[in-house]
Amino acid sequence: MNSKERLLNVLKGKPVDRVPISTYELVGWNQDSWENNEPSYKKLMDYIRKNTDCMHMISAGYDTFGGCETKKKTWQEGGSEFTRTTVPTPKGDLVKLTRSDENIKTDWVLEHLFKTPEDLDKYLSMPFENKEPDLTQYKKALENLGNEKGIVLFDFASPLCELADNFEFGEFTIQSVLNKDKITYFLDAIFERRCAYLKKFLKSGIKDCIFRICGPEYATPPYLSPEYFRDFVVKYDKRLIDLIRENGMFSRTHSHGKVARVLDMILEMGPDALDPVEPPPDGDITLKEATEKIGKKICIMGNMELKYLEFCSEPEIEAKVKEMMDSAKEGGRYVIMPTSAPINVPLSAKTEKNYLCFIDAALKYGKY
Repeated sequence: MNSKERLLNVLKGKPVDRVPISTYELVGWNQDSWENNEPSYKKLMDYIRKNTDCMHMISAGYDTFGGCETKKKTWQEGGSEFTRTTVPTPKGDLVKLTRSDENIKTDWVLEHLFKTPEDLDKYLSMPFENKEPDLTQYKKALENLGNEKGIVLFDFASPLCELADNFEFGEFTIQSVLNKDKITYFLDAIFERRCAYLKKFLKSGIKDCIFRICGPEYATPPYLSPEYFRDFVVKYDKRLIDLIRENGMFSRTHSHGKVARVLDMILEMGPDALDPVEPPPDGDITLKEATEKIGKKICIMGNMELKYLEFCSEPEIEAKVKEMMDSAKEGGRYVIMPTSAPINVPLSAKTEKNYLCFIDAALKYGKY
């Protein structure tokens, strides 16, 4: 059984020869990604290509700024690069400031696009253009994967993600409580835009793909109470999930943190997969408990925390893999996967050894 068949079968609840192994944001077959062009990652990426099952993650290409032309100013200070992005809207400018640091592969948001509720009005005043999907990345991913190496995974933000990502997180939680009506109005509008784009995208000729829906974690305890999860997540994401399924694709709900108190609502939404199901204390439900509650209804992906891969010993990694397989392997609806990926350059020797151990142990204990 090749990787594509293995991943499609586990999503459909059909038999597989072993538990699929994903390395999440370390995408073995994306030759343009930084990890595939960084010498210290070469040994690991070669091993990933040889021994794991690729979910080739790319953007779904939704244009959040409509037809507005953004302005960017970039400058260097020390070992950091700063970028100020200005978005002119009919109701005034929105401004965002980010910093990227040498040898750290991420951006830090220093100033968020939304500071006050009035900024939501500015954002919604931008003209929405439901552009034709650009399938360039998709076609390149298919070329990278061939017919055997895996499947394409589209990264698609929920309405809540588009809202919460643009606020400083503490301010987002405050505004959600103090201005819930305005927040709901914003989410309603963004949903209509995203839904219109998704409908067009699903009809564009794509096939055998997963849509990773990001954002639900922003409305999980302890940040917001479960009632907000229903109002901010279920209301919108269930309809997105239904639309994806109706068009023959798969959906994956992405929600870090504590999901135990909203797990029934996730089941109600009915995604094909849920990730990353972090163990306590970062999460609040064990993999065994989650598997027992979910049964065969949803494929679980994840549970191997990045901090384990960065700091544990190799025997500890093997033991954790075995425990994960014992907890979730039965029933055939589990993909073992880290909850995140390293962003440091160079890759540490310890992390490399632990990743190799993780893959070897998954191959050893994941057979059916």
